[in-house]
Formats: sequence, C-alpha cells, structure tokens
Amino acid sequence: MLGSFVAAAPPPAGAAKAAKKLPVPKTPVEAALQQVVMLERNGRPIGVGTPLIGDGRILTALSPLAHGNQIFARYPEGQLIPVKLSHSDRGWDLALLTPEVDAPRLGLKGSREPAAAGSKLHAVNHVADKQLGSSKVTIKSKGVVLGCDSAELPDAYQLAFAPKPTDFGGPLVSDQGEVVAILARACATTDKAGCTLAAYGVPVSAVRDFLRSAPPRRSPWVGGLEVAAFDAGVARGVRITAVAPEGPAASSGLHAGPPGVGDVVLAVDGKPVATAAAFAAAVDDRELGAPARLMVLTDGRYREVLLPLLAPANTLAPARDERVLPSNPAGSGPEPQGPTSLLNPYR
Repeated sequence: MLGSFVAAAPPPAGAAKAAKKLPVPKTPVEAALQQVVMLERNGRPIGVGTPLIGDGRILTALSPLAHGNQIFARYPEGQLIPVKLSHSDRGWDLALLTPEVDAPRLGLKGSREPAAAGSKLHAVNHVADKQLGSSKVTIKSKGVVLGCDSAELPDAYQLAFAPKPTDFGGPLVSDQGEVVAILARACATTDKAGCTLAAYGVPVSAVRDFLRSAPPRRSPWVGGLEVAAFDAGVARGVRITAVAPEGPAASSGLHAGPPGVGDVVLAVDGKPVATAAAFAAAVDDRELGAPARLMVLTDGRYREVLLPLLAPANTLAPARDERVLPSNPAGSGPEPQGPTSLLNPYR
C-alpha cells in the first residue's frame, strides 16, 4: 500500500534514472517486501528500513549505521536516495533516517496484537545483491532483555535464528503482512559477564513510544499531491500529476492529469514556482496550520485555491481508512478512540 503523494524533487547524484515497474504481489508478505528499503554505504548493503507513510523518514536499527554518514536508501522501484540520521534510541537500538530529497512515502500496517512465544513470522532480509526476500522465523520467548546503556527492554522478542549483519533494521511481519517487530540488537541473555550483541525483536509497542519521542518532521505535508515542471510559453509553473484520494489537495478541488488536463500551479502565496523543487521550497517556508494560497491555471482560466498544510503523521500505515488526520505528538491530547485509532497504529 503506497503512502500519500508529495511534491517530486530532482533525483540525487547516483540515483536510479527511472523507476522500475514492480510485479503484482501474490501474497501479503510479497506486498510487504515492496514497501521496504535497502540501506547502503559505498554501494554495499548495511541494513534494512521501512519508510513512514505520509512522512518519508525511515525506521531502522541504529547499530548497523555506525557513524551515520554516507548512507543511501535503495527503494523497491530502484531509486537511490541519500539519507541522514535524524533521531535514535540507543537502548532499543532504533533510528530514524531522513531523506535529503523528497522520496516515496511507503508504509506497512502495524500489528494490533502482540505475538506469543512460538509464533511464526517472516523476516525481511537480503537474499542477493540489491534484492530483498523473506525467511521464516520463530519467536523463542518474550521478556526483558538488556539494551545499550544498560536499558531494560520489556516485552522484547527473543528469536530462534541468527540473521546476517545486513538484515538488521528490517521488519518482522505476520502472514497478513503486518509488522510485529523490528529486528535489532541487544545484549545476549546467555552472556552473564558482559554484553555480546545478539538479535531480538523490538515490539510494536516500543516502536510507538520511539515515534512519539521523535521530533516532527519540519516539512509540511503538501496536502497529498505530486507535481512536475510545466512550461507552455505563456504560462510556467508546476503541473499536478497525482492527487491522493480524499486528501487535502483533493478536498481543495485540485485535479491531476497529463498536459492540458491537470491543474497547473503558477504561484504559492504570490511567489512564482516553475519547478517541483521551487514548489516544495515555497511550501516548506510556510508555517503549519494556515493554508497556502495557490494561483492555479485550469482550462485556460485562473483561480485561487487554499491548500491546507498539515504536519506529517509518524505512522507506518493508515490501515483501511485513508482519511487524513493531523499528527498527534506526545502530550498534545488524547488519541482518537474507536475505529479511527487504527488510522495511526504506530502512535
């Protein structure tokens, strides 16, 4: 399930020139594999990560990142995008990576139920050069383990398998393709004299707490749209190429399409925008909450559109309901109750 659309940005140096078409997944696990990224340094794999839907930052394990520099994320369609370490938790061995340019915003649904000892899961891992696959794993037990900085980690999953060093940070998913845990490192329970790092699963409950502690991404979510440069001689701007269903852009009456059909944004708050990068920068300069004032060319006529700007939600999937809600940082108020709570399963 793909995340919400955003303003497209030029690819970085070394990025794939064209996105490849992915095969139609036959199972939920195959679908999950198409929403996970490979992390690389100097062309070599170092780990696995999962982008946060509607946000773009990548959830992974901290320990494979070492100094945190010169890291690239390779997306399922082939894009290679530089990322930087923006938030971490040494105890749980979790990290958030922020793409240095706009990137696809994918996502997986988090499991609502904790797994029990003996549960069978699928670990996302490297199976070949530039290729991810999955292997079956079993939860050996559940309990307290000791993380870095002597942190006690409750309800951690001890696993009955030994992953490759390049597999850490990847999700452990159920048969339904839902994330049950993130593969990370903690002190081995058999090591009584020191701390020998061993694989374990970070439960979804700890992932939620980690995301609550992360600062919100500064860039506003652009109402769920994607744009491309447009130049018709008499009019220059950005043509809307895609609009997320039921998002703020769609609610504002913006329409996507090929040249001559899709709406063209000429200016944001009176500032001309002739490229996707200029459009993203104009929106990024604004404060969240107040709508952006867009000058739009539609069917040869000019009109003004007010586009709401929301803070991106720290979530890996919106479940079945695709409505757009503002994020709910820790301490900002109670979570929605009832079925709408499934909109943000990781918070």
